[in-house]
Amino acid sequence: MNLRVSMAFVVAGLMGAACAQLPSSKVALRAQINPASLGATSGNDCWGYVSPSGREYALIGLSNQVAFVDITNPATPVVVEQIPHPTSDWAGIKVYGHHAYVGSEAVGTGIQVIDMSQIDQGVVTLVRTLPSPGRSHTLAVDPIAGFLYACGSRDGTGTTMCFSLANPSNPVQVGLPSMTTNYQHEGVPITYTTGPYAGRTIWYGFSEGRGVDIYDFTNKNNPVLLKRATYPNIGYCHQGWLSDDKRFLFVDDEFDERNLSVTTRTLIFNVEDPANAYFVGTFGSGLAAVDHNQYVSDGFTFQANYRSGLRIFDVENALAPVEVGWIDTYTSSNNAGFNGAWSNYPFFPSGNVIISDIERGLVIVDPTEALTRTRIPTNFTTLVGTLESGGLAQLATANGAGLEITGGRPGVGAPREQIQVAVMGRAYDRKPQKVALTVVSIPGASGYTQRIDLMNWTTGQYELIDSRVLTGSSTAVNLTATGSPERFVEPTTLEIQARVRWVPNERARRKAVVLDQLVFKVTR
Repeated sequence: MNLRVSMAFVVAGLMGAACAQLPSSKVALRAQINPASLGATSGNDCWGYVSPSGREYALIGLSNQVAFVDITNPATPVVVEQIPHPTSDWAGIKVYGHHAYVGSEAVGTGIQVIDMSQIDQGVVTLVRTLPSPGRSHTLAVDPIAGFLYACGSRDGTGTTMCFSLANPSNPVQVGLPSMTTNYQHEGVPITYTTGPYAGRTIWYGFSEGRGVDIYDFTNKNNPVLLKRATYPNIGYCHQGWLSDDKRFLFVDDEFDERNLSVTTRTLIFNVEDPANAYFVGTFGSGLAAVDHNQYVSDGFTFQANYRSGLRIFDVENALAPVEVGWIDTYTSSNNAGFNGAWSNYPFFPSGNVIISDIERGLVIVDPTEALTRTRIPTNFTTLVGTLESGGLAQLATANGAGLEITGGRPGVGAPREQIQVAVMGRAYDRKPQKVALTVVSIPGASGYTQRIDLMNWTTGQYELIDSRVLTGSSTAVNLTATGSPERFVEPTTLEIQARVRWVPNERARRKAVVLDQLVFKVTR
């Protein structure tokens, strides 16, 4: 039987038990593939790839291989290919263009260069293996400048090695034999495109018991240590990721929970000026579990925290993050042990997230509910009619005390559409996955036809979303815009604008309506 087809049957058989086993909040399990079904004993790292056709693929690191899995239909994942490597508990995976790069701690693994350009046709090809470094702990890619970094390198020229990806199928080592003096467990290289560091490549390195090593890697032959940022109670500075606006760095320490008896904590650094970066505080789940790998996307940080599974925090306010959802892939306990969720990948256009789990292997989840922000209005305007009472604050909740608006008596031949109001809110970014809104209104006794529009910023015109007849009782309407949601977000100000129109069902001297609530619900 074809491997793609047979694995779909295997996963379908596992789903019933898997769904019942994983406690969660606002995160839905879609599927999982355990290591044994792929001929492996454990899982480790993961990454993702989206082909030009839009199909989504999970790259799941296992003890003896990397498996390439089509997750376009997340409930029925299909294994496309398995590329073996020598057995190791650790592996690192990154993607640049249509090439994947894989390294591990197994002696002689090197760095595998894998071509995914024909993955839609079921073909994934190991192009070559770079012999040096023979071992590496993790990998990092600078997608702007086009460089690959091997971190924690062994059997190579140095602890941090740099490779040009000018030819992605044949990386070439450049720069000094080792880009850093000290061991870097992991790193985030970023070439800035705006601001005072525009054109410069900055390395945020996670340097064991030393803290965060911040280097200028612009000149690969002359890397310069700009700052070593420390923090209280260093255990083992392990990994981290930048906020979307590059102002903050979120860092996990792998040993502090286990060795220093602190609860799960994420460290926050202000890196607006990398050369003067400084520690500003912490946040966490309050559990005992060890945090391991996290990534930030659209104002949320997605944390693979070993025994407490995937934890999601809203970091739009970077100094006061809020936990919004989770799914626990290790159900025995939340203690400070090394089991469960190793890493995750939250960057798929679909919004689905993959988790690489030591015992469970590949876990595919849908965090839509957790990633939906309720955005209260920032302004409103009465377009037609007279505002009698109420203000902006009343639109946030449905409590019977909203905006009371009356319409005037229409003249002969005048339209019956007497009351209109425009309400403005703000999205987080220009490309949300979903735009929805809740509208609660209390019409007059004779009833209205209510029409709800959203401003289409591409056309500059309002677009009808819903139309219905209202009676004299309170009516709540929950709507989700169809089609591409980004057309409803103004690209510069990120404004979302709704218009509500009430057309009386008969002519009358004076009509009134109460807009009790209008809030936007934007999914990242």
